[in-house]
Amino acid sequence: MQIVFLTPDKYEEWNKFCLENDEAWFWHTTDWIEYTLNFKPELNTQNLSFLVYKGDVLKAVVLLTLETHQYSAQKIKELSFGGWFIPLPALANGLSTDERGEALSFIFEYIDRLASQHKVVRSRFRGSPLAPNFWGSCPSGNPLIEFGYLDTSLNTLIIDLNKSEEELWNDLRRNHRRNINKGEGFKINFYTQTNITSEIFRAYKEMHHKAAGRQTRPDKTFELMYEWLTKDLAFLVVAELDKKLIGFEYYSVYKNNVYGFSAANDPDYANLPIRHSIEWQAILWMKKRSFYFYEIGLQQYGNLLHDFPDKKQLNISHFKKGFGGGNCATVYG
Repeated sequence: MQIVFLTPDKYEEWNKFCLENDEAWFWHTTDWIEYTLNFKPELNTQNLSFLVYKGDVLKAVVLLTLETHQYSAQKIKELSFGGWFIPLPALANGLSTDERGEALSFIFEYIDRLASQHKVVRSRFRGSPLAPNFWGSCPSGNPLIEFGYLDTSLNTLIIDLNKSEEELWNDLRRNHRRNINKGEGFKINFYTQTNITSEIFRAYKEMHHKAAGRQTRPDKTFELMYEWLTKDLAFLVVAELDKKLIGFEYYSVYKNNVYGFSAANDPDYANLPIRHSIEWQAILWMKKRSFYFYEIGLQQYGNLLHDFPDKKQLNISHFKKGFGGGNCATVYG
């Protein structure tokens, strides 16, 4: 097998492979890689992603980013994304069990050599339940264990959009249903490739800063997010009250599945159930457009040996759980 590092001239081939591959979701694309490289400048993120060929045939794409983290007075090298997990390698469709084993062994041996070369102290990978080979099921095991990784799997919440509207409504927590009814006075607007404007997106960006009390990410990441909207890789939902925009949620879209990417509500209206209304109307909108699954997000219940959520993270998990759906263990290592 042959390794070829990812360079811009390979972007088209890489993205075509991802689009046709059953193990890849949006997190594998060069759109996401560019976002990763611009996410936290202080991490000095380097792109080590590579393609794996056997002869002239592309057998796998491997997203890999090297980061420098500061722990106390010490700088630590990690293979990670923002201190979080990198998507698992995506292998070509139709490989036999032996071919898959050969490819994964080759890939992780090479990752180990890169880690040694760069003095990496930790590597972190995860699977995506929105990739086609995960649809409607959860993994039966963690393939990372075979290559020396610890199993640090966590649950994520998946909403099946094939359910009827009545079933989806009944899946909601009772208090969520009450809050959705309270928010019937909101006007909910949807922005996609066909109607997004720079003015609407600027309002989302400004609300993101207002809600956080500061700018949390570089301008380049927002520029990329706007580009995804124009490329039909995302949609934006906006709540309006008395002609004032008071809430936003941005959703990623790929292979007919959706991920809840980023939300920002006006803190001046913190007493109103803005997010309840946006989420519910978005779920109905996704269903009408025949999307398959919606990953609303990570579920954290308390401290584990490998995960230490704070109170805010626990509250977010509890809020998301109120929209129903089912837990799926996302493979982490």
